[in-house]
Amino acid sequence: MKEKGMEPFGEALEDFYNGKKKAEITLIRDDGLEFNVPIEYFFRSPKDFSNLEKEAIRLCKGKVLDMGAGVGPHSLELQRLGLEVYAIDISSHACEIMKKRGVKNVQCTDFYNLTTDSFDTILLLGRSIGFVGNLEGIKKFLSYCKTRLNPEGIIILDSIDIRLTQEQIHLNFQERNRKLGKYIGEASFQMKYNNILGDKFHNVQIDPDTLNEITQELGLPCKILCKEEDGMYLAKIST
Repeated sequence: MKEKGMEPFGEALEDFYNGKKKAEITLIRDDGLEFNVPIEYFFRSPKDFSNLEKEAIRLCKGKVLDMGAGVGPHSLELQRLGLEVYAIDISSHACEIMKKRGVKNVQCTDFYNLTTDSFDTILLLGRSIGFVGNLEGIKKFLSYCKTRLNPEGIIILDSIDIRLTQEQIHLNFQERNRKLGKYIGEASFQMKYNNILGDKFHNVQIDPDTLNEITQELGLPCKILCKEEDGMYLAKIST
């Protein structure tokens, strides 16, 4: 995903940081469905983390890469706990805000262009794994992770089991994907904020069974650690 697709998000983050506390972005799916997301969610403190997030933080060890770090809520907590944290995001606005908030090691880049050496933990929360775009992107990403992890390194990620939805509009979307020969969790989105409309980007939400199939194919042990009622789950992948 290129930064142009994140431009509305970055502008909204900056507005919120500068005092516009009602700022929100609109996500537009390629079937026309729109979601409004309050920006205050991305600035939440550790006391507002979900149980899933708290467990993910607890599992982090050694040198941690926080991918899609946003404005750094998880990086800041990991730093507070004494871990060596490196935060990356493709949004220049997000990266500048992270630095101002006290995240020590910030790079405005994607994973494949990251200059820092290997890690003990690669962390992807907020469903950041979705930005790899599709199932082939997940395979490529996990394969590359093996080259950037130290011995006994781990990947911690969350996603959502979209098979559990009961909403007809989502079921219709999944059926459309099947007819197109696509995985049901793949979608294209645009972000909108004020008069700014970002470029279209691809996203994927992967169910735990499909994730397990991919990790087995790659020879990476995967354990689903916890699941929530809404379908959100946390996975730990070992090297």
